Amino acid sequence: MLTNDQIIERLIRWGCDVPGALPRFIGDRDFYCRMLALVPGEENFEKLGAALAAEDVKGSFEAAHTLKGVLGNMGLTPLYEEACAIVEPLRAGKLDGTRAHYELLMRKKEEFEKLIHSEAEK
Repeated sequence: MLTNDQIIERLIRWGCDVPGALPRFIGDRDFYCRMLALVPGEENFEKLGAALAAEDVKGSFEAAHTLKGVLGNMGLTPLYEEACAIVEPLRAGKLDGTRAHYELLMRKKEEFEKLIHSEAEK
């Protein structure tokens, strides 16, 4: 099992802003890592995919905006950047490019899951 320090180091190398996020978690690395484990199960990943498939701009925006907030607060920059790329067209009422960014977001989510769970050094 990975230690919290190993997880945090992996995330920093992946491009995450863990030092910027930790103060939002009162500097508690254990608490931060417990919250990291909840990210893959965040329901808005699935809601966003379903809303985009249904071409539901409002539902897509709500799910993407929520994800953007969660990912930004946690300093998960690679995921956050994809969420931003989805939110902005939706804010303007457009779906342009959002499906491609959703696919990238989901691939990065898989990378994230491997980073926080895998014993093999990346």
